[in-house]
Amino acid sequence: MKLPLTADQELDAALAERLEQMREEERTRIARELHDELGQLLTCIKLDFVATTRRLRELKTPGDVVDRLQSAIGQIDLGIAMVRRIATGLRPPGLDHRDLGGAIEYEARRMAAISGIAMPVAARVTESVAAETATAAFRVFEEALTNAVRHAHASCISTTVGTTRRGRLVLYVSDNGVGIPGRRLNGRSLGLIGMSERARKLGGTLRITSRTGHGTRVLLTLPLENA
Repeated sequence: MKLPLTADQELDAALAERLEQMREEERTRIARELHDELGQLLTCIKLDFVATTRRLRELKTPGDVVDRLQSAIGQIDLGIAMVRRIATGLRPPGLDHRDLGGAIEYEARRMAAISGIAMPVAARVTESVAAETATAAFRVFEEALTNAVRHAHASCISTTVGTTRRGRLVLYVSDNGVGIPGRRLNGRSLGLIGMSERARKLGGTLRITSRTGHGTRVLLTLPLENA
């Protein structure tokens, strides 16, 4: 049985919740500005360069000049790709399109490509998931994945996400790494506290189990009644 929170604990929880909400709003704002404004600007610059290159070829301009423009176009393409990657990292588009499974699959593919670790995902989200619930689940997944990549020395991190007939969203992340040291697990690092707070705020539960040399399991359940 859980003890009721004191007034100070309730205030701390409310402040933490508000700060997290502000961070999420800021991530969303920056992601959209990067994608919509900077991305479009770079695309317009690229089109101008392409048109200029075409015209210079018609005028039989020396090849080295055209080559330099072609090189600049290639650099702009890299810039566009970088903007998209940063924007997606801040706020996966799937979250805004109510596609939690797609957002998790995309992030797993991205992290697998960077780390070289196998990251299979089984997504069975068949019910509607509210935006706040999807965001909370994704951020818990993101934290669990990041922790495993940084500390677990795992060769495989598997994820299952789905909805149940009982109106619950279930997220399960497991790895075959070295496990979380007892003092870190019991001491509740900031990352683990943040994951727990996300679950608590939405009336869900978070369970983290770990054994030295036998990996870590993260199980999150959240209600869907607000979907």
